[in-house]
Amino acid sequence: MSSERIPSTEVGSKLLFENERVRVWDLCLAPGESTGLHAHHCDYFYVVIGDGELEAVNADGSLLHRGTMRDGEVHYRGIDQEPAVHEAFNVGSKLWRNIIVELKDKPR
Repeated sequence: MSSERIPSTEVGSKLLFENERVRVWDLCLAPGESTGLHAHHCDYFYVVIGDGELEAVNADGSLLHRGTMRDGEVHYRGIDQEPAVHEAFNVGSKLWRNIIVELKDKPR
């Protein structure tokens, strides 16, 4: 029996909008909560809503990012060849929130 976790294709807490070009997610994490392992198959960007502390790890557990993110920051992530598989943790003391926009017109 394999202990490998299968990444989810749901990259947010709630799907807000989808059409043939984009998919928009709301992501809310309570303190200590995780997104769970998930995979991005399309280029995407996210907008930070409120300050917060976030830690992101790759599928193998290696650290991808840890630090403070500020309200209004925008981050873009391009997907080169393989899906981006990672998990994010709210390591702060208040709700972490962002809006994620997946750009579907370049499927991988």
